Amino acid sequence: MIVSSLAVTSEVMAPIRPSGEEIGLIFVPGAQIKGEAYRKTARAIQDASAERVWVALTGNYTASTPNPLEIKGAVLGAIDALKAAGMKSTNYVGVAHSLGGVFLAPYAEDSPLKAVVLLGAYLNRSTKLADYPKPVLTLSGELDGQTRITRIAVDYEQLMQVAEKNSTSIFRTPVINIKGSCHAQFASGPMPPEVKKYDLTPAISDLEAHAFIGRYVSSFLAVTFSKVPEMKEEAQRDLNFYFKESGKRFLPLLGVKALDVKGTVSPWAQICQAQLAGKFVARTTINNKILQGFSFLESKPSIEKLGMGAIINTTSLVEYEKNPLDVSLNKESPKEIDVKMKSKDAIKKVLNVTLPEFLQAIEVLKLDKEKNITCKDLNQLAYQLALKNSTTEAQERYRRHGRLITFKDDLVYGTGFQWASQPLVIEESDKGLTVQGVALVTSMSSTFFPGMHYCKVLSPYRAMEWINVDSLRDHAPNRFHSS
Repeated sequence: MIVSSLAVTSEVMAPIRPSGEEIGLIFVPGAQIKGEAYRKTARAIQDASAERVWVALTGNYTASTPNPLEIKGAVLGAIDALKAAGMKSTNYVGVAHSLGGVFLAPYAEDSPLKAVVLLGAYLNRSTKLADYPKPVLTLSGELDGQTRITRIAVDYEQLMQVAEKNSTSIFRTPVINIKGSCHAQFASGPMPPEVKKYDLTPAISDLEAHAFIGRYVSSFLAVTFSKVPEMKEEAQRDLNFYFKESGKRFLPLLGVKALDVKGTVSPWAQICQAQLAGKFVARTTINNKILQGFSFLESKPSIEKLGMGAIINTTSLVEYEKNPLDVSLNKESPKEIDVKMKSKDAIKKVLNVTLPEFLQAIEVLKLDKEKNITCKDLNQLAYQLALKNSTTEAQERYRRHGRLITFKDDLVYGTGFQWASQPLVIEESDKGLTVQGVALVTSMSSTFFPGMHYCKVLSPYRAMEWINVDSLRDHAPNRFHSS
């Protein structure tokens, strides 16, 4: 049955269960996706649920795109349609995909909806899960190329922190990831050009993806609405399991993400300095401070002797792409990390590295064989860390289908102004990603700033986003081929 409310229509799907708690799901589609594209998804939820689940598929939005001006009328029209079809309860749940979720979530806060399910969508970063006034399930796909897994990892991390103090938050605001699923699989049928442009190839079938959606959503509905204690408890156990299972994909990402920034420190900057120190690292204590703007530009690294060792103070600038609207296509990782470090020669001088005269020649030969670390080496290390810490499945996908990273020799400058003015070079093409570090190295005989080693380097998390998401597209999005 299809009911029209102004321009927006509602297609009602009757329950398949004769009894159970009555729940009405009101679907809001993604941009350029028809309401009927969610029939199979809705049916999978009905099949998985023991409750009496009604469905209203909204559609026919202006320009085939849900928008803030029509969301309220669409939801109220769907409620009227459900009532007219015979639904008696007021257990209404908004289920929204992609852009539909962007507009439904803020409307739902003060609406007849009692809960929200976000499919390949999320609450805006300004709204914390714990502060959202209604139960909300955030359901993501591992291979979602539009709502990238790294964006949903932000919410998963947030939920982990809340759950440490209140374990029931896992049931009220669960964040779950579907292994092997992509953005298009929250719906069915032909997808609009934008989805085709960015989405990734799934590792599971549509039927499998819909079955997972049905299982996860039905557990959320049972926890939220069921009046049968045994069913609610079973659903809680299931959600707890799904949450932990999702961590197999989220936690490796979050572990590498923590290398970029931890409080006011960049652990990656400390690792970079440790690499420069080489065999002398055991005798050093490496500090770092993240600075911004002019504070970073005027900062200088320093080194001072302490007993038999040395303290090295480094500074870093962690620069992200601007994303005020919290668009999920934007990368979550820094576009570059700038690090001001002390050179190995400066460390050797402070440590007063000397040997008996008869051993000096041997030591010189040994030191000559040591590799002088470059920014290129640090970029390759970032990539190796990202690959090693990705899941086994992600590593295999990347090796089979991913476009590779090529590292070029550093751009080397002679002045701080030149170094500061040249961004890290990251260029994507259909062949892959090219990365070129930016360096400034001064000798110990330099008049003004001896023993400096500055690098603009690749963030390990940026490398991980490439391996897990962006490299898996056949084409660079700005070079997309529609054929």
